[in-house]
Amino acid sequence: MSARADLAVIELASASDVGRARSDNQDRDLVAPPLIAVADGMGGHQGGGTAAGIAVDALREVGATTNPTDLLNALKEANRAIGRAAFDEPGLAGMGTTATAALLEGGILYLVHVGDSRAYLIRDGRIIQVTEDHSVVAEMVRRGTLAPDAAGSHPARHVITRALGVDADVAIDALRVDLEPGDVVLLCTDGLSGPVPDADILDAVEGAATLEAAADALVHRANAAGGPDNITVVLARVDAVTREAAAAA
Repeated sequence: MSARADLAVIELASASDVGRARSDNQDRDLVAPPLIAVADGMGGHQGGGTAAGIAVDALREVGATTNPTDLLNALKEANRAIGRAAFDEPGLAGMGTTATAALLEGGILYLVHVGDSRAYLIRDGRIIQVTEDHSVVAEMVRRGTLAPDAAGSHPARHVITRALGVDADVAIDALRVDLEPGDVVLLCTDGLSGPVPDADILDAVEGAATLEAAADALVHRANAAGGPDNITVVLARVDAVTREAAAAA
């Protein structure tokens, strides 16, 4: 390659499905390269989708940023906006949302994260959970009071400890990961990560010819496992391209 190589997003895909147990889809996603995001709303038919939409809209308004601090500020503003909306409209009281957003820029993955929607990195035949779930069960596993293989069936497995819109201030995780050529970043709500084991997620992505096919396969596997919740996935693949090609993209 005569020109200097850089890493850039070369493929994107997303899919969202109501699942088999819910009547409406309260998940929202964003695909606005170099930014991707998922949000999983809670708080009833109207409230959950509204809260998740506010979070995604706040991220969308950031635009084509290359500054990861903008993502953090967007989620802080979303937290305030969800709180204001719930105060102004009694029917929205108690709503909130998870949010996991990724900025893929210059070979670096920047993540901001609240709740139990996850970010995974798929690299060289391995799947790595990059984010930590903010949930009762995940905290029990981290403390050693619950075995990891018992987490999926624990009665508190859906109880999260952090969400946007619940409190005036919320702790937001901010992470940075160096990317390598061929890496796939996967964001998903717990409608996928709950019923589908990590090994099966990896198998679905690596067995697909394209990320679009992988997204469809992941939704299918979640539904085949019972589809207990809304399912949303966003995938992004990075690879080496010339600096000129990266700038054009």
